[in-house]
Amino acid sequence: MNSEGMTVLLTTHYIEEAEALCHRVGIMDHGRLIALGTPAELKKKVGEVVVEALNHGDNEYRFFAGREQALQYAGSSANNVVIREANLEDVFVELTGRKVGD
Repeated sequence: MNSEGMTVLLTTHYIEEAEALCHRVGIMDHGRLIALGTPAELKKKVGEVVVEALNHGDNEYRFFAGREQALQYAGSSANNVVIREANLEDVFVELTGRKVGD
């Protein structure tokens, strides 16, 4: 439909679904629009690379603009870490301070 010039409005709590299907995404928190843009634009706001420090069930997340900065931080950390690309769930958590559905 979108390729035919139609606009499709999708509302969902499944952020992975929105990231996969949508060209533009709006993030709402308590009825307020707090961010709007393409998935890439929104991820760039918080950092495109995430270092996730695994601490016995209480994970800590750090956001970086690039992989080199993330690797530098991860190398100086004594924790077990995972370096991955940021996703829209990371954006939501960073903007609201909580996970989707909390």
